[in-house]
Amino acid sequence: MSFHITRRTFIRGLGTGVALGAGMGTLGLLDSLPVYAKVTIRTRAQESTGTVDGEDSRALPFTASHVALHWKGNHEAAVFTAFSSDGQTFGAWQAILHDEVGEVKQDGRTYGAVMTAPGTVAVKVRSERRLVDLRVLGMADGERSVSYRSGGIFAATALPPVITRAGWGCDESLMSWAPQFYPVQKLICHHTATQNQDPDPAATIRSIYYYHAVTQGWGDIGYNFLVDEAGRVYEGRYSRSYPAGQSPTGEDTSGRGVTGAHAAQFNSGTVGIAFLGTLTNQDTTAAGRNGIEQMLAWKASTHSISATGSARYTNPVSGVSTTFPNIAGHRDVNATECPGGVFYSTLPTVRNDVALQVSGSGPPPPTPTPTPTPTPTPTPGGGHHHH
Repeated sequence: MSFHITRRTFIRGLGTGVALGAGMGTLGLLDSLPVYAKVTIRTRAQESTGTVDGEDSRALPFTASHVALHWKGNHEAAVFTAFSSDGQTFGAWQAILHDEVGEVKQDGRTYGAVMTAPGTVAVKVRSERRLVDLRVLGMADGERSVSYRSGGIFAATALPPVITRAGWGCDESLMSWAPQFYPVQKLICHHTATQNQDPDPAATIRSIYYYHAVTQGWGDIGYNFLVDEAGRVYEGRYSRSYPAGQSPTGEDTSGRGVTGAHAAQFNSGTVGIAFLGTLTNQDTTAAGRNGIEQMLAWKASTHSISATGSARYTNPVSGVSTTFPNIAGHRDVNATECPGGVFYSTLPTVRNDVALQVSGSGPPPPTPTPTPTPTPTPTPGGGHHHH
């Protein structure tokens, strides 16, 4: 089965033109008006299924940029994978980490995290336990087309700049989940357990979105927001459509937050913000932490949440109530390693930084303009099968 997906990207440019990747040419712009380029990319995704006893290799049907593996049961199995770009020689073995959102699905499967694997045509898998129904999911960008429209002037806002779903190329046709909204009570930090020093954060977010929405069946990406190592903040879970130029808040027009799928039994009335990368043995970058802190500070000030406090949380759906820090790590509420041991140990510093920003002691640090790392222009090709 192969899937083809449409995604739309809005690229903003002022005066200098928008460069749209190799071979795309540039578009001359008026000095005052931003021009939006609507880029449609079909994402290819295909799964192969089989049993692994010891070691096994699989050829992928096309060259993948990202790979994810998931299997039946065997949650504690140590599973390793290696990638090949020629089908003959394989790179180093890498341990498969668990996907933090797949962890809470509890459907009897173990979901490995999305792995960056540019140019991969074959995957080798090694496990000390027999894995039944192991699925190898390959993902990559396919054909691309562009059209243009001009828009109004961007409005300034106190919210940190957020790259919209359209900005990272979200394919809205994959979303099958009706948004629900509740007052925001808690802010929960995550890591995605994906690659550090990610060469293409937007492409990784597209793969996580596909994996959560389609493969795991959540109907959308689990996180409310994601932050990359450069401190750029990305819109996650869909809340509503926003006027051109407005940073998404993840809230309805009355300020209630949209429910994500990031912390089992703690999704409603919380905001899940994920750092893109693995923070088990290393901390986030200074820019990344700044990005998370700015979004936490905006949420805390908007919803009168004490950054350093611990208050009672009551799940608005189930009525179950418990006390934990207002700015929490995922492991504070679920049995998980997330958001990584090293980052978790810096959460007290993060809470203090956020409290200082909210109280207005010292100006918040400058925010870089949120330009997603451009996705390289893919090589066209492949058949047309519609999901």
